[in-house]
Amino acid sequence: MLGCASVQPGDLVGTWVIAPTSRQSLPAELQKASARFVLNANGTFVASNVPGLFYFPGSRSARSENGSGVWKLVSRDGGQQIQLDFQVIVDWKEGVPYGTQLGISRGRLFYFLGDADEGRRVEFERK
Repeated sequence: MLGCASVQPGDLVGTWVIAPTSRQSLPAELQKASARFVLNANGTFVASNVPGLFYFPGSRSARSENGSGVWKLVSRDGGQQIQLDFQVIVDWKEGVPYGTQLGISRGRLFYFLGDADEGRRVEFERK
């Protein structure tokens, strides 16, 4: 499955919740978020209470994000990622559709809070 060299889209379908070890990487006000991604077999997804997914230091603060759209498995730089194309993001008046990626590693999905060089990795595990 996710430990294999090549992940298939069907391996990713389901509910993914924030890993408890990731909470320490979050600002105090977001550490209790009940974050989840639900990836559906039909290529749609729902993101709920995802902390700092769209955090851009100096231009967008870290907050809990909610939205939905379509997803697909893509290959980039020798690895695999999930491309999330948000069609709806709660409280966004403009800027959608908006795309971002989740990394895939050791049976978990992840993104970085802010700059990846800072190492604040937020991981999700299958529920």
